[in-house]
Amino acid sequence: MSGKKTVRFVTYTAMGIALVVAAQWLGNVLPAGAVIAGPFAVKQLVTGSLVNCILFVYADRVGLGSAVTVGVVSAILASLIGVGPQVMPIVPLIAVGNGLLAFIYWTAKNKLKMPGILRVILAAAVKCGFLWLTVPALLSALTSVPEKQVKALSVMFSWPQGVTAFVGGLLALAIVPRLKKAE
Repeated sequence: MSGKKTVRFVTYTAMGIALVVAAQWLGNVLPAGAVIAGPFAVKQLVTGSLVNCILFVYADRVGLGSAVTVGVVSAILASLIGVGPQVMPIVPLIAVGNGLLAFIYWTAKNKLKMPGILRVILAAAVKCGFLWLTVPALLSALTSVPEKQVKALSVMFSWPQGVTAFVGGLLALAIVPRLKKAE
C-alpha cells in the first residue's frame, strides 16, 4: 500500500470503528426489556442493523479490507462494552460472521456484478447461516455455559441475525447512492 492509500485506509477504518461504537452505545441506552420475539429484543434489532449497515456501506464504498477490519473490531468491542454476549469463545465466530457479510457483499458487487438487493440478501443469508450453525455448536461443546443461556444465545444467533443483516443492508442501499453523490 502506498502512503496515501495507507492513510486513507487507517482514517476510514477508524471512522468506521467510531461509527460502530456509536451504534453499540445507542443500543446500550435502549431499554433491555423491549422484546420482539423470544430473546430477540429491540436493542439487538437497532444495534445489529446499524452495525450491519456500516459493514455494508464500508464494503461498498471504502473497500473489503476496511469493512472486514471494522467487522472484526465491532465483534470485540461489543463484548468489551457489554452490548454483545459475554461468552467470549463466540466472539471470534461473530467476527467471522461480520467478515463474511462484508466479503460476500463485496464479491457479489465487484466480481459477480449482482444487483444491490440480491447482494444484501445473499450476504445476510450467509452471515445468518454461518452463525446459526456455528454458535449453537460451539455453545453445546462448552460445559461452562448454563443450558438456559445456551438456548437463549442459540436463538439470538439464528434468524435474528438474518433480520438485522437484511435491515442493515436495506439502510445501506438507501445511504450509498447519497454518498456517491457527495464524492
